[in-house]
Amino acid sequence: MINLLPPIEKIKRRQEKQLKLIWILGILIIASVLCFVFILLSIKFYIANQIKIQDVLVNEAKEKNIKVNILQGKIESVNSTLLGLNNFYQNQFPMTDFLERISQLLLENMYLERFSYQADNSQINFTCYAPTIDSIYQFRERMRSQEDFKDVNFVLPDWLEPNNITFRVSFKLAK
Repeated sequence: MINLLPPIEKIKRRQEKQLKLIWILGILIIASVLCFVFILLSIKFYIANQIKIQDVLVNEAKEKNIKVNILQGKIESVNSTLLGLNNFYQNQFPMTDFLERISQLLLENMYLERFSYQADNSQINFTCYAPTIDSIYQFRERMRSQEDFKDVNFVLPDWLEPNNITFRVSFKLAK
């Protein structure tokens, strides 16, 4: 093929070719850059959405944690109350059982008039009525035979009075 075009036309055609090539390359580069920007924007929106989702999950976890902490506080309060009640009941003197035990030790026609218990040193004092002095002696022996009664002391107002006697007994409970 013989090119019969004048040199100016040849130059114009070469320039047009180059211009078309530049336009094509420019469009390709711009399209590539736009695609890259759209990809980056979609990644940005995806990450922003994931951050929002994670924030919601974190807030829910914080609310649950707050509720759990409140519940743990309530549980600790109930446990301390129960522990206090348990200690209270454990440290209580079993008064009814003890009085029943004393009443079993008393002889016929003897009865308690006064009773006191001091928890700090486990001291027990009571006043009792007995019809005869012999019943007091028998009661004293029964009291001294008890293993957990220590320092048993009997106080009689008058040792010479043989009948209708009011006397005091004091002793300590062994722990």
